[in-house]
Amino acid sequence: MCIALMVDPQGDKDIIAAQEKMKVSLEKWIPIILAAQEPDGYLHTAYTLRDPERWDKRWSERHRGDHEGYVAGYFIESAINHYTLTNGTDKRLYEAAKKLSDCWVKNIGSGPGQIVWFDGHQEMEQALVRFGRFVNDMEGNGRGDSYIALAKFLLDSRADGSEYDQSHVPVQQQYEAVGHAVRAVYTYSGMSDVAAETADTDYQSAVMSLWNNMVNKKYYVTGGVGSGETSEGFGPNYSLRNNAYCESCSSCGLIFFQHKMNIAYHHAKYADLYEETMYNALLGSLDYEGKHFYYTNPLTAYSRRAAWHVCPCCVGNIPRTLLMVPTWTYVTGDDGVYVNMYIGSTINVERVVGTDIEMVQETDYPWKGAVTITVNPKQAKRFTVYVRVPDRKTSVLYTSEPALNNLKSLSVNGQAVPMKVDNGYIAITRDWKKGDKINLEIPMVIQQVTADDRLVDNRGRVAFRYGPMIYNVEKADNKDLNLAIGKNPFTLEWRPDLFGGIMTIKGTWADGSPLLAIPNYLRMNRAEAPQEGQQGRQGDRTPGSIIWIKK
Repeated sequence: MCIALMVDPQGDKDIIAAQEKMKVSLEKWIPIILAAQEPDGYLHTAYTLRDPERWDKRWSERHRGDHEGYVAGYFIESAINHYTLTNGTDKRLYEAAKKLSDCWVKNIGSGPGQIVWFDGHQEMEQALVRFGRFVNDMEGNGRGDSYIALAKFLLDSRADGSEYDQSHVPVQQQYEAVGHAVRAVYTYSGMSDVAAETADTDYQSAVMSLWNNMVNKKYYVTGGVGSGETSEGFGPNYSLRNNAYCESCSSCGLIFFQHKMNIAYHHAKYADLYEETMYNALLGSLDYEGKHFYYTNPLTAYSRRAAWHVCPCCVGNIPRTLLMVPTWTYVTGDDGVYVNMYIGSTINVERVVGTDIEMVQETDYPWKGAVTITVNPKQAKRFTVYVRVPDRKTSVLYTSEPALNNLKSLSVNGQAVPMKVDNGYIAITRDWKKGDKINLEIPMVIQQVTADDRLVDNRGRVAFRYGPMIYNVEKADNKDLNLAIGKNPFTLEWRPDLFGGIMTIKGTWADGSPLLAIPNYLRMNRAEAPQEGQQGRQGDRTPGSIIWIKK
């Protein structure tokens, strides 16, 4: 709610009304949550209301799966957002989060009277690092350092367990993405935080190896992860079934992970990846009206989204990740700002070489490739703006033709800029003043995607890409999804009558009938199909939409 309340409604009456309701809910719930916090700072209502005979103590090995750290981590992150929303004028949740974190620091560790423990569902680790950094920024004097140290301790304690929760071997010795996919990407996100904070080479090596294994051996063309063979988790290398699984929360966690890697290494390939996940795996988990959700996102879709789920973790995680677009759009470095996403927006980027910068983007991307960025530093300064050059080859598993890895044009205030690409960015270093304009054009053409032959489900098939978006064909537009594509050229067509206006791909099937492809994130919005979780009761087991089409 706090992230949603930070959105500028720009006079939109519906958004204003929704935000007013959120404010009421927030003020209702904050006192209730604070009242549930125990005197020493511990906060986990499932434990507080427990049956003592079944759950005898906090942080027990037997109850690792009861989400003590997972819930605490989300509370801590909500406290950061609430503090930011109120500009520090309301510190209720912030102080409660410090009290909670201090309770964990006091009780978990290797010292006298402390216990060695780790949570069965990771999240606390990345929350503690984020909170530690935030507290250090707000209070100084290393006040948040103990939280960052605890995050590392929780990760270091993972051993003698199972692949399911990534505790099978110490995290520094993990080189293959295994187990529950959401737990995994949250682990790797926390590990990348710790690697950045400590410069621990064992952590850095493990994180890079895990990233490489996941992206180049276990990664769907939509940017989703987790093929479902191991209980919502990763399967063997190159095992990527089109009828499973890609949990929505794993897409959220993957974006967190790629974002952390981008911050640490300032390479655009990580932004390429999280943009891909954002537009395809994550955005597609939400329906067009924003009222129904997918828990899973298989590339072959049979069902519509549901309003609620028995396990509702994704219902809140999807919108909070999408609402964090300002976070994903810009990253700061020692000498400037990195432009990572192209989206019409006005975003204030703080503390760039001693000044704040208002960055204003005007663009119709991802439908068109032209982008104008107005750079408005609070003070005229010399710094570097790093302009991301999208590279559509995000994984060695997929080849897109024609290849696209440069810009069509780039200029500042009408003067052409040399397009030398380094780590996926073009660096523009100059004295910037308010009103300076960057104009760039991203090449936007239809690309045909083929998969590594080891991806058995995709042999003899092709997918379509336009910009960052993967396309699908669905029953609503095509009479038979089991046909092969025709030999006629494929063309783009703007369709103002579909979903408020979208770019479609037109062609023919092998039998000469018309083929129409739409962005995959819009799949199953028009289909008469059972809701997710009910498809087994309906009888019709033919897919409603597919991405990989017969050649």
